[in-house]
Amino acid sequence: DRLEVGASMGIALLPDDGADIDTLMQSADLALYHSKVGGRRQASFFAASMTRELLRRREIEAELRNAIQRDELSLFFQPIIDLDSGRIRTFEALVRWFHPQKGELRPDEFNPVAEETGLIITLGNWITAQAARACATWPEDVTVAVNLSPVQIKAPGAALGILTALKDAQLDPHRLELEVTEGLFLDDNEQTALFMDELSAAGIRFALDDFGTGFSSLGYINKFPFKKIKVDRSFVSGENVGRKSDAILRAVAGMGSTLDLDIVAEGLETIEQVHSVKSAGCTLGQGYYFSRAVPDYLAAMLLAKERDKHDPARLGGLDP
Repeated sequence: DRLEVGASMGIALLPDDGADIDTLMQSADLALYHSKVGGRRQASFFAASMTRELLRRREIEAELRNAIQRDELSLFFQPIIDLDSGRIRTFEALVRWFHPQKGELRPDEFNPVAEETGLIITLGNWITAQAARACATWPEDVTVAVNLSPVQIKAPGAALGILTALKDAQLDPHRLELEVTEGLFLDDNEQTALFMDELSAAGIRFALDDFGTGFSSLGYINKFPFKKIKVDRSFVSGENVGRKSDAILRAVAGMGSTLDLDIVAEGLETIEQVHSVKSAGCTLGQGYYFSRAVPDYLAAMLLAKERDKHDPARLGGLDP
């Protein structure tokens, strides 16, 4: 039998990366850390920038711990629109960090640090709890979507933590959607299946995010209890959008119709894109054309404005 084993590697060279063995090993260790952060199963040579990057990550880690304790984080909500009626079906909860000195820090700056250090578990629990509380104040036909990290899901008591957040907010489980990416299934472990089965049985819905960017999406759809597929924005507003991407959208939408799955087109920025994905068969849309992510009070205003209309809401910008 043939056994293939992947590995991450960090490489440092004498004399440029260290004058003695201790310094050289520290440089190699930093290079190894860089390989693991970059996606694992790769080799990295040491560079001086890695030292600066590590210091920056440690600084973000310390500040993020303080931010969670000091309530410096806030949730914003971006609407997901029913393309037939133009009404808001769901709000996706997105975390924002407004640092008192550095201003707004992007999620792609602090989320990787949170995942590496395990802070994502605390942060994820906070996001779920806040999102559930906000959703409990909205009309009953509107749901909330929360992104889940693989690190969160594999933490002990992950499912119980989510169910507790729903109970505390007095939110029906059917109104919570958990968005996961294919990265969750790389290990294909039993724990992930049990997690999804337990929460799905309780009524929570799962969505597969960034569909079309991985290798085994169809297998995941067949194996796990997904109710929604979010097609990656590169098929909607990327530079390679055209006849091929439209054909892929139509194929995904056809599959969704057969399997009774909602198909969300992300990254919608123009009315032409809205009409295009709707004609391809997508049922839901999300993007700046409708609205950016907004604070909870503006999300409530968007809903109130929509519900006050006597005529059915039409497709169009929802910017407050």
